[in-house]
Amino acid sequence: MKWKKFKKERISLDYTVMLVPHSQKKPIHFKTPVWTFGVVFLGLFILSGACLFFAGSRHQLKQVRREKAQLEQEWEQLAKQKRLADQENEALKEEQRQQEKELLELEEKTRGTLKELEELVERESQIRQELGLGQVLAEDGAAGGTPGASEGQAPEGEGQVDGSAPAEGQSPGAGEAGTPAEGNAANPEGAGVGAAEPEGRTLRIASADLPLLLSENTASFEAIQAELRYLQNQLAVKTGQYDGYLNTIEEQKMAEAAEKARKEALRTSIVTNALQYVGNSYVYGGNNPNTGVDCSGFTRYVLANTAGVYLNRTAAEQSTQGRTVSAENAKPGDLVFYSSGNRVDHVAIYIGNGQVVHASNERVGIVTSNMYYRTPTKFVNMLGD
Repeated sequence: MKWKKFKKERISLDYTVMLVPHSQKKPIHFKTPVWTFGVVFLGLFILSGACLFFAGSRHQLKQVRREKAQLEQEWEQLAKQKRLADQENEALKEEQRQQEKELLELEEKTRGTLKELEELVERESQIRQELGLGQVLAEDGAAGGTPGASEGQAPEGEGQVDGSAPAEGQSPGAGEAGTPAEGNAANPEGAGVGAAEPEGRTLRIASADLPLLLSENTASFEAIQAELRYLQNQLAVKTGQYDGYLNTIEEQKMAEAAEKARKEALRTSIVTNALQYVGNSYVYGGNNPNTGVDCSGFTRYVLANTAGVYLNRTAAEQSTQGRTVSAENAKPGDLVFYSSGNRVDHVAIYIGNGQVVHASNERVGIVTSNMYYRTPTKFVNMLGD
């Protein structure tokens, strides 16, 4: 009885709805069960929750879209930086090729200059031999004995002329004009010349032809001296050019040595910077070795912050960059890639002596290992040297 009474009194609730509150009409009065009210209330609650859920989802969707746009913008900037870095690398390679070409040209010019110097020296030696400059001392030493020979020959000539009769049909005047004694008396120099002739023959030069002969010899001597001065000037010019080439080559070698030292120092810095993170944690997809990083993120971070070299994000993408080298030619700072099958899945930094440093896995983190703890598939030089 109590349940029936409660059901009759409590299950049904009375509701009065005034549709027109200021009218004179009678208000609408109706009853509804409690469960109907509960269903309506629950429906309103679910509808309100759904509205709030969709409003929050819409807000989160807008935020995700903003983050996506920001990431796309950052990606475009990174791609632009990559293109710029590739262009700079190509420009540096082109400049290096140009420098090598210029060095080869300088070496070729140097060889040509050396050859010209040898030809000039040989030509100068020939001219000196033609002038007899190498025998000046010998002639000066022989000059003391020449007058004696001339004097010794002059009486013999006189004796021959005085003791000989004039030829048949020849006038005595002609014979006297042609005697060696008169020729020696009129031209003592001629006696000396005649004494120098081989086989005892006497060179006879008319006194009228002597000025012409001297002028021709003087002109020839001056022409040879002029040519010798020209060759000496050319020799001085070529020597200056050769010295300039040598200076340029020395400067080029010094620049190459300085660049080589800079590259070696850079490689040492890469190794030092990488080793300071040994012991830090491994986080898949991480980009900072201070908070956690994976293998490709580690190499990307170290080379970017130490050498300013931009690398792609994954190990497979990084393996397509740089210049491939052999294991024997690998240097500290180069990258060592490992693969499973045909896919590159790991990368490490070579630190020398057959050792690498890398972000290995979540269990050990960043460690140093033997380079052949796995079989390497590729060695890459990312520095362009």
